[in-house]
Amino acid sequence: MTFTARGVHIASVTPIPQAGVALAIFSFGNLTASLLPETWWLPLHAICAFFGLTMLIPVIVRHLVAIHNISVRSALTADYNNPMVAPLVTTMPMAFITLGTYIVRFGETGFLCAQAVWWIGVICIAFFMAYLTWRFVLHGFSLINICPAWLVGFVGILVAAVTSDAVELTWAGKIIFKIGFVIDIVMLILITSRIAWHGLPDAIRPTLAIYSAPISLLVASYYGTCSTHKPIFTLILLTCSQLLFVFVAVLLPWMLDTPVSPAWAAFTFPLVITATALHDALLIFNQAEWCVPVWAYWLQASETILAGILIAITATAFIRKTWESMKSHVLQSST
Repeated sequence: MTFTARGVHIASVTPIPQAGVALAIFSFGNLTASLLPETWWLPLHAICAFFGLTMLIPVIVRHLVAIHNISVRSALTADYNNPMVAPLVTTMPMAFITLGTYIVRFGETGFLCAQAVWWIGVICIAFFMAYLTWRFVLHGFSLINICPAWLVGFVGILVAAVTSDAVELTWAGKIIFKIGFVIDIVMLILITSRIAWHGLPDAIRPTLAIYSAPISLLVASYYGTCSTHKPIFTLILLTCSQLLFVFVAVLLPWMLDTPVSPAWAAFTFPLVITATALHDALLIFNQAEWCVPVWAYWLQASETILAGILIAITATAFIRKTWESMKSHVLQSST
C-alpha cells in the first residue's frame, strides 16, 4: 500500500468527533500557557499545535476525500444526517478559531491572519447552526433526537467569544456572548428533558461529560469579552459550572466504562473549558480584591491536570483505533 493510499484510508476512517480532541488540545495549550512562566509560551503552543493538527487534519482530509470517493461520501452524508453526530461538525471551525490565537504574536501579519481565521470560523459555525436548525429542528423535530452533542452544535460558537479578546474583536464577542447565553439555557433545558424522559443510549453515554462545558463557556466568554466584571454574577455562573463539573466527575468512572468510541471525544474539551473558566473566575475575584482561599487554586490545578490526563487517554485511544484499522486494511489488501 502506497503512502498516499494509507493517508486516504486514515482519513476515511477518522470520525468527526476527533476534531473535538484537536479543539481540546489547542485550548489546553492556551490554558497551560496562562498558568506557566512566559518562557513556556512558545514551546507549549508548538507542541499543542503539532498534536492538535495531527488530530484535526485527518478530519479535514476526510471531507476532501469525500469529493471523489463514493463510499467516504456516503459515510459522511450519513454523519451529517445523524442528530447524534452532525452537531459535532462545529468542532472543526471551533478548533481553527482556537488555533488562530496561536499566531497573534507573530507580527501584524500573524495578527491579521488570526482575525481572518476567527471571522471565517464564526461564519462556518453560524452556517452549521443554520443547517442543524433546518435539518433537525424545522424538519422532523423530535425530543428523542436531542442529545448532549447539541450543546456543542448550538453553544460551541461561544468559543469565538472566549477567543475574541486575543484577536481584539471583543465587540463581536459581546454579541456572541449574549446570543450564546440564551441558546445555552434553552439547550440545557431541552437536553435535560430528553434525558429525563428517554434516557441516553449506552453508545453515547460518554457525551454526558459535555454537561460541564456550557456554563463554563459562559464564564470564560464573560471574562474575555468584558473589560469590567461583576464578581457576584461571575460567582453565580461559576457555582453552576462547578456543580455540573461535580456531576460529570462523579459519573466519569461510569462513562469511562464503555468501549472506545468517537463519543470519548466528550472527555476532552468540556473539562479543559471547565478548568479555564475556574482560572478566569479566580482572576476576576482577585481583581475585585476578594479573599480567594488557597484550595480554590489547588482545585483549578487539579482540574487542569485531569483535563490533560483525559486528553492524553482519549487521543491515544483514537490513534490506537486508527492504527488497528490501518493494520487490518493492509492485511486485507495483501491477501
